[in-house]
Amino acid sequence: MFIQFSQRFTRLFSASLPLAIATLCTAAPLAIAQTPFRFVAIGDMPYSEAEQDAFNTDIRRAISAADVPFVVHYGDLKGGGESCTDALLTARRNDIESLHPDRVFYTPGDNEWTDCDRDFLDVQFSELDRLAKLRDLFFREPMAVPADWDYARQPNFSENARWQQENVIFLTLHVVGTNNGRQEILLDDPAAAIALVNARDEANRVWVEQAFEIAQQESAKAVVIVTQADVSDPDGTAPCTPTNPSDCDGYLTVREQIIAAAAAWGQPVLFVHGDTNPYCLDQEFGGEQAPKLWRLNAWGDFQSPPDATEITIQSGNAAEPFVIQTLMGQQAPTVGCQPES
Repeated sequence: MFIQFSQRFTRLFSASLPLAIATLCTAAPLAIAQTPFRFVAIGDMPYSEAEQDAFNTDIRRAISAADVPFVVHYGDLKGGGESCTDALLTARRNDIESLHPDRVFYTPGDNEWTDCDRDFLDVQFSELDRLAKLRDLFFREPMAVPADWDYARQPNFSENARWQQENVIFLTLHVVGTNNGRQEILLDDPAAAIALVNARDEANRVWVEQAFEIAQQESAKAVVIVTQADVSDPDGTAPCTPTNPSDCDGYLTVREQIIAAAAAWGQPVLFVHGDTNPYCLDQEFGGEQAPKLWRLNAWGDFQSPPDATEITIQSGNAAEPFVIQTLMGQQAPTVGCQPES
């Protein structure tokens, strides 16, 4: 890299080489363009035996060959028709963690806890019991990641993680389908379950707020948020209230917060989720309020063939800070996400 020296610095260099070297070493750091880096996101699978086979063979090998620093699993680690037994959840935990040992960040999906009480399942479970089981399986111990990742988990909501890589802030946010866990509470006390949803919503609000505060303080280049739920696809339109806790927009608060935070920060933000089918990249999610907010509905949810999503962050490219393709098929997402009919 060539540096254009000022006339004053040139005179100092000519007069005294040692002085010039000392001056260079103590000067403010020079701005260096960030090197693009990649990570892999996977979720909404395996839903079938064929997807399970691909997960444990081709996809695992492709992730290993990609040599990425970490993987994010955005939930729904099993099909909705499979009972949420301890044995199945434990096996899927082992499969997920083996993709990249101690480098897989997982956020729960509705298939593995809120939907475990459905009457069509061979065995039904309390959804709150299954959430406790997931927390025990995945989040009992902190991950052993390098200290410079500034890795943290949220107290009392250990599934919410935050870490850094190449001056980019990453966070997982526990937001799930079934209207964010507000509907079809079949085996638990609905009032108690909704109270816990409200507590999780508040924890998520704090987690997002803290992430953007850190991004501002550290002059981060981008923020990446990962959830399971497609928060653009609520099951209702009215705000959730004590008198209407279920037939409402369970994603309104988090959706509005992400858009407002991205708008206030003014740097690239990528919101990654699964839960619905279209594989698409949308810059309309934030509207005119947050034009630097992108939304990725990542590969999965019966997309064929089974694959993962490779995400490249190139924050020095203002027009295209995020480059997306499937890991093995190298398929780019559709530009623009249309609501499912």
